[in-house]
Amino acid sequence: MLPLLLLLQATAPPHLTTFLQQSIGFDARELAAVERGEPVVKVLETRDRRDVALFGIITSALGREPYLRALRDFPTSLRTPNRTQLGIFSSPAVAADVAAVTINSRDVADMKSCKPGDCVVKLPATDMRRIHDEMNWAASPSDLQAQLNAYARRRLVEYMTDYRQRGDSAMVIYDDRGNMNMRASDAFAAQFAESPYIYQTVPSLRNYFTSYPHGALPAGAAEVFFWSEDVMPRLRPILSVTHLVVFTPPELPGMTLAASKQIYANHYFEAAVDLTAVVDRDPGIYVVVLRRYRFDNLPGGILNIRGRAVGALRDQLTLDLRRQQTTGK
Repeated sequence: MLPLLLLLQATAPPHLTTFLQQSIGFDARELAAVERGEPVVKVLETRDRRDVALFGIITSALGREPYLRALRDFPTSLRTPNRTQLGIFSSPAVAADVAAVTINSRDVADMKSCKPGDCVVKLPATDMRRIHDEMNWAASPSDLQAQLNAYARRRLVEYMTDYRQRGDSAMVIYDDRGNMNMRASDAFAAQFAESPYIYQTVPSLRNYFTSYPHGALPAGAAEVFFWSEDVMPRLRPILSVTHLVVFTPPELPGMTLAASKQIYANHYFEAAVDLTAVVDRDPGIYVVVLRRYRFDNLPGGILNIRGRAVGALRDQLTLDLRRQQTTGK
């Protein structure tokens, strides 16, 4: 194994090799697989049983600039094979941005019995009460779906507007099944705290997200807010809202980060963080991905859902790495 380690150390930046070995626990076999151009994905240990953390890395012959040009083409790069719907918010957010948002029929059927502390859809108690009072529950299923679509579209625009003005203090408080007064901002902060190497290595990212909208990104940074519907096997479709930034940290000029922060999801996840680092290689680049999720606190059900989801999330990351190796998106 020693010659393989020497090869990696001669090819990869020393800080990347050290990070892979010390922070992620890569062994010589995994390091060698990376240099052969294979995707390597690991499920990381977490303190909270509700959390899932995945790490993946792959090499690409693309240069950093071509990769980033493709990534910054958000209307194209944000469309993935498991993403059935996508919309990008304007500045300011307007109704047309969410015109395609649709509440699926299974959620429509469950909303009539939704109440604080017992709702299959992740919502604040205030929205549950408004939905209960405003909907015509005697309407046909298609009419009721149209009513709920209109409500969701209006609230997503309001929520996006509020988040842009107040940042984390505007983030949703979940009062769904198994949760009461669960602040999405607290769950997000916990995910960053569980990844101390992010705090230590890229303080500019931490500072921007925690101080938003009052902080500033370096020149040349790109930022987008979008909603999407994503589908995983054996789970309900997930409607979410995400804040994504792409920038080169001043602390690490040899890499560029794409960092996404979930600011709402209607199922399963209290928080989700996705960090992609594009690191210079000679030749090409390394694409390094860390994804962290916090699942709902569902009594009796979390382990079951977590078990079904971990495999799907791991497989999805492997597929994403292979796709990004050749396309950059």
